[in-house]
This record gives sequence, C-alpha cells and structure tokens, in this order.
Amino acid sequence: MKANLSQAHLLILTILSTLSAGPLSAAPTSSPPGPPITDAAGPLIDAAGLQAIACEPGVVVLDVRSEKIDGQSSADYARGHVPCAIHSDYVKGGWRAKVDGVPGMLPSVQQLEALIGGLGIDNDTRVVIAPLGLNSKSMAGAARVYWTFKVLGHDRVSILDGGTEGYAAEPSRPLEQGERTPESKAFTSHLRPEMLVSEQEFARAAQTEGLLVDYRRHDEFSGLNRNAKTARAGTVANARNVPLEWLTRDNSGYLRSRQSLEQVYGLAGVPLDAEQIAFCNTGHNSSLGWFLAHEIFGNQSVRLYDGSMAQWSRDAALPMSRSVAVTD
Repeated sequence: MKANLSQAHLLILTILSTLSAGPLSAAPTSSPPGPPITDAAGPLIDAAGLQAIACEPGVVVLDVRSEKIDGQSSADYARGHVPCAIHSDYVKGGWRAKVDGVPGMLPSVQQLEALIGGLGIDNDTRVVIAPLGLNSKSMAGAARVYWTFKVLGHDRVSILDGGTEGYAAEPSRPLEQGERTPESKAFTSHLRPEMLVSEQEFARAAQTEGLLVDYRRHDEFSGLNRNAKTARAGTVANARNVPLEWLTRDNSGYLRSRQSLEQVYGLAGVPLDAEQIAFCNTGHNSSLGWFLAHEIFGNQSVRLYDGSMAQWSRDAALPMSRSVAVTD
C-alpha cells in the first residue's frame, strides 16, 4: 500500500508541475542553455563538436533513423543528413533480434561483427551515432546502439545530442544530400559479458529487493495499460519508475543537464550512485536511462536488462505487480 501511494503521489506531482509550467514548448531550435554534459571526446557530443570531425578519416557518423521510431527512412536520410554520415536503420538494420520469441534482444556476436564491419567500422574507428533527434524515443534508439558497441568492447563511440534535427538547426551547419556507401572493414568484438543481465539474474535482483528502474510510461508501469510486446500488464514489485520522456528537455532530442537529471531521479526515488538494473518493454527506453546513469554520471554498477518485460512477462510463474488493475 505504501509503494502504491508513493507512485500516486509521484504522478500527482508530475501533473501539477506540468500545469504550473504551462504547455510544453516545441523542440528547441538550438542547444539549450545550462550546464552542458557534452564533450567532444566523451560519450555525448554536441553539433559544433561533430561538425569539426564528421568527415575526418577514422570517423564514422552513423545515422540510425527509422520509420518505426522516427517516421523517416533511408529515403529521408538521402534528402538530408549530417555530412559524411552513413545510414543504418535502427529497427531494420540488425541492431536487435528476436531470440526465442522475445523481440528486441541483443543479436549474436557474429551477426553484430558482420553488421558493424559492413558499415566501414573497424576497431580503431571513432563512431558518432546520430539519431534523428525528434524526441526521447529517438535518443533511446541511439543509446541502444551505443550500448551495443560498449557490450562488444568498443569504447570509441559517442551520441550526438539533439540528433540530426539539432545539427541542422543552425544555418552554419547545412545537411548533406545523397547516399554514402561505406567500404567494408573487419570488426572484432571483445565481449563484456558482465554488462549483460539474464532473466535469472533479474529474478535474483527482484527477490532480494535490488534496485530495479522501469523506464516505461507510468500507465504501463502501473499496469493500467499493457504494451503489445508484453504478455502481462504491470511491473516488478518494488521497481521505481522513471518515464523515458522525463530524460530529455520537453521530450525533445536534447538530454537534460546534470542538475535537472539529479532532480528527476530524486523525484523518482532513484539514487544515481546505487547498483541498479534498467529495464522497460524491450530494452529500448531503458537504454537511455542506462546511458545517463552509466556513461554521464559514471555509475559503473548500472546494467541493462535487454529482455525486459517482453521476456519476463511471458513466464506466468514470475511475479508482476499492478497498482492499477482494470478489467477493460
């Protein structure tokens, strides 16, 4: 009962905050003010930093826009993209796979090595992932690709804050038209199995009341609505909820400042320095949560459960919790 009241209180605070702030503004046309979390050589790079290196030898800019997430395809990429960027569809390109009937799982190492090498990336390549950047969902796709590179042992990777939309917001940063075809290279993985979370490990964490952070919308977290990729509604008992949309400014393609993120996680009751497992429906939303906690705040004890609720909810023997249980 105490946990349910806490979640209800959280939802009320969110609604009141939204009302007092007025309508959400449109996505910003340039990098927002405030303490930056970008770094030209770090995990998050801004548009100016990318403009300086996008076409340099040894750098590959990976445009990962997709029809399902962004409403844009390779044809839209050809009409305008960051200079020298190549396209790899986040949904259709092979970055995630259905494994034993569970969607959105990490593909095999062999499949990923072939995919990455085919994009002209080898072990010395600096990779910058450029989502379209319309919203937090788009940024989460970039974070999932980033996480994949890290799992494979490739650390020379960054995400473009604001995405391609943010890059093009300034007249001094024109987009390039046409398609670029990469020359294949050999990419060899150095798998980091310690970054992966199995269903059994997730179950142990749930049983011992480990910190589990659910990055889905509150209606899915509460069990009011069920995502089509999950077999049952609800979440794991004692999980905390940080909706994906809270992580970017007005649900845009710009990540919030450190100070704002600390407030967001504090409101959700999630200590950023604690050992935790991030999850959602298919490991998409939670990738951005993992990226912020692990890469921006430096918490090396944060892991991502890519099976998430799509896997967990399939087994009726595994417990789930619903704070809102409706019949229609």
